[in-house]
Amino acid sequence: MSITVTNPEGRNVEFKDQRGPTCGLYALSFVLEYLYDIKIPATADGDKTSESLRNKFKKDGKTVIGELYDATPDMATYIEKLAPSKIKCQSVACDVTSIIETLNGGGLCMVPFCVDASGKPDHSGIHAHWCVLLNVWEVDGTAVACHWGKDHVFNLSQLEESNKAIKDVEEQYWGKIPAASYSFSIPIEGLNYVQCKTNTDTSCKCEYPLPFPIKSGSIKSIPAKPLSQTLAGKMLVFRNNGSCDENAVSQ
Repeated sequence: MSITVTNPEGRNVEFKDQRGPTCGLYALSFVLEYLYDIKIPATADGDKTSESLRNKFKKDGKTVIGELYDATPDMATYIEKLAPSKIKCQSVACDVTSIIETLNGGGLCMVPFCVDASGKPDHSGIHAHWCVLLNVWEVDGTAVACHWGKDHVFNLSQLEESNKAIKDVEEQYWGKIPAASYSFSIPIEGLNYVQCKTNTDTSCKCEYPLPFPIKSGSIKSIPAKPLSQTLAGKMLVFRNNGSCDENAVSQ
């Protein structure tokens, strides 16, 4: 599943549905192509020698299996170094005013928020997710948000509240299953990642009607993360110029 968006320069840019817990990398891949015509796929589809954001972030210790749990100035600086002469990225406070100013200035916002099953923001504090905000409609305080290979319309005040509600997460365990086993699972590089209860228990954390055949030795541990410090109250903004934002988050 995917959508195609035409940028102001007339280039068609595809926003793909994520493969596995990699929403932030798919969002970033779209932003880089949309604003800067930098084409780096989020995942390499099984080719570990191919350039991809997932391979790059793993090599540099920024992710375990593709998750992106960081919207701090350190992450903004790391992203800029992917192409220092082109990319203008900042970590700023996530609020309606900053979103509107960025979008009206021709930039894009990558916003972490708590997502519900329908793809909309909620205030549960869990299920941290990323979307890209494209266009703002100030009359009713909404904006077009892209994620899961679709476009949505989000109320910006609700999105800000959802962002600020993000809670810390405990250590997580993810294991692979054969991609062809279940049509409703999410494939990554020819296999699927599902969340397990422990690093040795191959049962899935979520309840499913049938057991999953977890691949032996495939379970990866994602350390506990203080998302209330690295995601909540923050977003990543991208611009085509080097102007500074007075709302930038200080380190």
